[in-house]
Amino acid sequence: MTDIQAGLTVLTVLVVPYIVQAIKTKAMTGNVARWTAIAVSALCGALTAMAGGMPTDPTAWVTSIFAAVGGVQVAYAAFKSVGVTDKWLDALLALGDVKKGA
Repeated sequence: MTDIQAGLTVLTVLVVPYIVQAIKTKAMTGNVARWTAIAVSALCGALTAMAGGMPTDPTAWVTSIFAAVGGVQVAYAAFKSVGVTDKWLDALLALGDVKKGA
């Protein structure tokens, strides 16, 4: 894994939990949100693997994809346990929500 790929993986790990929380609605259950996060992070992992050119070694694909998926799951669990995804992001998302009649 190159420095660029490592940086992209860290960026993915920090950003994807917020993206999933931002699109999460009452219609999206926890399991759907979890699988959405896994799918998005797997895609980001595949794109990260290609950052240094198309990998010819299958282990490069697996390393990048599992690093992104595992990192996102760990970050999401850590963010959730301290209330980052629930309180902070929900508060940020509510900033643009103007209540009528207020």
